Amino acid sequence: AKVYRYTLPLTVTLREGAGVLRDAGGRGVRWRLSKLLIECDDGEALKLGDRRYPRRLVLTPRQDAAPSGAGLFDVVNHVPLETYLLGVIERELYANWTLETFKAQAVAARSYALWEMTIGRSRHYDLESTTASQVYGGKASNTTAIQAVRATRGQVIAYEGRVVPAFFSSSTGGLGQDALVAFPNRVEDIAPLRAREHGAWDRDSPTYRWGPIVRDTATLSRRIAAWGLRRKHAAENLGPLHRIDVAARNRVGRPAQFALIDTSGRRVLIACEHLRNACNFTREGEIPLEKGQRLLSSHFDVAVSGGQVRFTTGRGHGHGVGLSQWGAQAMAKAGHGYAAILGFYYPGAQVTTIY
Repeated sequence: AKVYRYTLPLTVTLREGAGVLRDAGGRGVRWRLSKLLIECDDGEALKLGDRRYPRRLVLTPRQDAAPSGAGLFDVVNHVPLETYLLGVIERELYANWTLETFKAQAVAARSYALWEMTIGRSRHYDLESTTASQVYGGKASNTTAIQAVRATRGQVIAYEGRVVPAFFSSSTGGLGQDALVAFPNRVEDIAPLRAREHGAWDRDSPTYRWGPIVRDTATLSRRIAAWGLRRKHAAENLGPLHRIDVAARNRVGRPAQFALIDTSGRRVLIACEHLRNACNFTREGEIPLEKGQRLLSSHFDVAVSGGQVRFTTGRGHGHGVGLSQWGAQAMAKAGHGYAAILGFYYPGAQVTTIY
């Protein structure tokens, strides 16, 4: 392979099926490779936008790039797992939170990453950098995050000899959710990922309770139908909403499934997290919902009346499976170690060192 050296900053564009690299001095080269690897000679982090990423970046043209115009790249940061974790837990937690909270998050994030790496082998990357996987922000500098990852190196949450997909969210609002309910067809039904009461450990969360959120019925109905069309879900056939009912609850009382009934009497069942995603869905070209209009969880009371849908008594922030980050912080401040925190949120599992 031929090696090129450039003076940073480096601009990379994709036009007419080919990539063009141009450095600060205007020197450029055109390429038609399937991938482009970029790394610094001195081993320093690479800056992409306003963030810095360690080691190396690999640029892969996306399949949806327009062949006759400007295209898009997937930018993949290739790093060792322990380095990756630094960039996760620094962004997932508040910088001033306790070391034990960071340790608990490090073990959970390591476990989740290892699990997702085994199910995404058809992709040219292991994890995404958003909440679709775990939030990752590149090179980390928080000393607590660094200490926590080093102190828990190789530790995972294990159950019956297997690594647990350790889902976590900001706040559960006091009641957890079953992984099988929140992520149907993605996970097995195992004890550490079943719903349980979490008490008021995360009551300091600003989203422990939220609402009311009021949405226009006609607009929300169209949004849900558009989500259904995208996801090939029966909700695509719904007209204007008449009612939204809780169709099923999990064993601790958190909604697991909703029934959507339109004005013609058509009734469609929808999983709890699917409803939240449908209510928050934005079609391409639409203006995204304002922050205060987005449903923070699928645990709420809801009523349709007078051309409005009112979501009240919202509880928690996120899917509610596994660890509550705000709950972990409260437990750590109360003197609980990270292993005890993980044992509380993943009952029956053990913290195990695998390397």
